[in-house]
Amino acid sequence: MISPVTEAPADGSPAQQPLLLRWRYGGWVLIGLTLIALFSHLGALPMDTHSDEARRALVSLEMILSGDYLTPTVNGIRYFNKPPLYNWLIIASYWLFGEYSALALRFPMALSLVLFAVTIFVFVRRYVPVQSSVPVTKSADHWPAVTPSIIAFAVAMMLVTNARMWLYDSLLGLIDVTFSWITYTMFLLVYHFERRRNYWALYLSTYALTAVGFMLKGLPALVFEGLTVLTWLSYTRQFRRLLHPAHGAGIVLFSLLVGLYYVAYFTRNQIPLRDLVSVLVDQSARRTVINYGLGQTLWHMLTYPFKMMHLFAPYTALVVLLVRAGLWRVLRAEPFIAFNALTFLVNFIVYWASPEVFARYLFPMLPLLFTVLAYLYYVQTAPGAPRRIWPERIWLAIGIILTVGCWTAVWYPETRTIPGVVWKTALICGLLGLVTQSMLRPSANRLGLMLALMVVVRIGYNWLVLPPRYQQRDFHRKTAERIASRTKGEPLFGYRQTIGPDRPNDVSAYQATDINSFYLAAYRRNVLRVTDQKKYGAYYIADSVSLAGEQFTVVDTLTLFDRHPAYLIRFRPN
Repeated sequence: MISPVTEAPADGSPAQQPLLLRWRYGGWVLIGLTLIALFSHLGALPMDTHSDEARRALVSLEMILSGDYLTPTVNGIRYFNKPPLYNWLIIASYWLFGEYSALALRFPMALSLVLFAVTIFVFVRRYVPVQSSVPVTKSADHWPAVTPSIIAFAVAMMLVTNARMWLYDSLLGLIDVTFSWITYTMFLLVYHFERRRNYWALYLSTYALTAVGFMLKGLPALVFEGLTVLTWLSYTRQFRRLLHPAHGAGIVLFSLLVGLYYVAYFTRNQIPLRDLVSVLVDQSARRTVINYGLGQTLWHMLTYPFKMMHLFAPYTALVVLLVRAGLWRVLRAEPFIAFNALTFLVNFIVYWASPEVFARYLFPMLPLLFTVLAYLYYVQTAPGAPRRIWPERIWLAIGIILTVGCWTAVWYPETRTIPGVVWKTALICGLLGLVTQSMLRPSANRLGLMLALMVVVRIGYNWLVLPPRYQQRDFHRKTAERIASRTKGEPLFGYRQTIGPDRPNDVSAYQATDINSFYLAAYRRNVLRVTDQKKYGAYYIADSVSLAGEQFTVVDTLTLFDRHPAYLIRFRPN
C-alpha cells in the first residue's frame, strides 16, 4: 500500500504532491477491497448458534408471521428485552431480499457499518487538528505533511478492521453496530453544536438520536446521552446550559418519539407497564456490581482493559503513545481531541465497572479512542520516534507470523479439502508478504500498512476459515427442514420447556433453541408456539423431561441446540 502521506524528499526539499495523489488512488483501492471483503461472504454461513443472532432473526420473523409489528414475541410469548426498531430493519431487509436468509438478516448490520465508517470520516476530517501544538522534536519541520483526510481515513478503517469487528461482529446480524453508529453520531453532534453555541440544535438532534438508540437497545442510549452532555458542558464551563429551554424541548422530543410507540403498544397489549419497565431495567442492572458484588467487580476492573487490548488489536498497540509526560496537556490543547478523550473515558467507565459485558458494547466508544491514538501517531509523534517503535514492531511481527502461518491451511484437516486451497493460500501469502515487506522499509505511515494487512487477512479469512464452519452451522437447518416436511399442513407446538424460555412466560431467560424455532417457523410459515396443553392429532416437539408420565407416539427424533435430544411426537389418549 502507498503511504498516505506527502513525504519530503531525501535532499530536504519541500514535500511534493504526486505521492499524495497516489495515496488517494491507493485509498480508493483499499476501500474497494474492504467492501468486497465485507459483503462477498456476508451470507456464506448459516446463522450463528453462539450469539443473539438467532433471536434477532426469530423475533423479526414472528412479527411478519403474526402480522403484529408492534409486539415482539419469542415462540409467541411477549418479548420485552429490546424495543423493536432493529427488528423492523431486519423485516425490511427480508422484504428487500425476498427471503428469510442469513444474508438478509446481516445486511442491515453491514450497511450500518459502512455508514458508521463514513460518519467517522466526515466528523474527524472536519475537526481533527493536523498541526502539532506541542513541539516534540527539533526536526518537526521535516515531518511528512499529514492532512485531516489521512487521519479520518485511518480512524474509520481502524473501526472497521480491528480484530473483533472484522473477524466476528461484521459477520453477524446483531443490533450493536447499528446502535453504535447512532450513538457515535450523537456524541459528535454534542461537540459540533456546542462549539457553535447552538443549543437548540444540540439538544433536539441528540435527543432525537437518543430516541432512535432507545428504540434499538433500550436504556443504554439514555446513559450515553446524559453522561456525554453532562461531561462536555462541565468541561467547557457551560454547565448552566443544562438548564437551557432547549434541553427541556429535547427531553419532550425524546418522550414523544418513544412514547408514540409505547402508546400504540399498550393500546394493543393490555398489560401492566411495570412488566415492561422491570425487564428493561433488569437488562441494564443485571450486568453491574448490583448483581455481581464488589469482589467480582474489582477483579473485572483489573483485567478488563487487558482483555479489550487483544480483542481490538492490532491498533490498540498504539496505547503506548499514551505513556508520556504531559499527556493531558497535549490532549487538552485541541478541543476536538479533548472531547474524544473525555467522552471515551466517561462512557468506558460504565462498562469498566460492569462485570458482565461483551466487547461489542464498546463499539460506540472505539472511534473516540482511535481518534486520540491516530492523532498522537500522526501529529504528535515523529516517524522513527521511540514511542512508535514498539507498536510498529508488533505490527511487523504480526505480518511475518501471518505470512508464514497462512500455509497451515494447506495441511490442516478442516481446510485442506477447500477447493483451490493451494492457490488461494499462495495468493494470500503473497499479498501478506508484500505488505509486510513494505513495513521493513522506512515509512511514515506503518499504520496505513497495518490497515492494508488487515484487509488481506479478512479476504483470507473468507476463503480459508469460513468454509469449514458451514456444515457445523447447517445441522439445525437441515433438521428443521426434515421436521417441517413431516408436519406440513398440521399444527406443531413446543411442549412445555423443551422449546422457548427456560422459565415459563419469561423470555428474558436465555434460551438456546431460538435457532431451531426460527428455522421451523421459516419453513412452515407459522410461529412455533409453546404450550402445556395437549391436542390430540397435533404434533409436538418435546424432551424426555417434559414427557414424563405422558402417553405418546414418537414420530421422529431430533437434536436441539445445544446437543439437546428431543422427539417429534403425537399424544395418545390415556
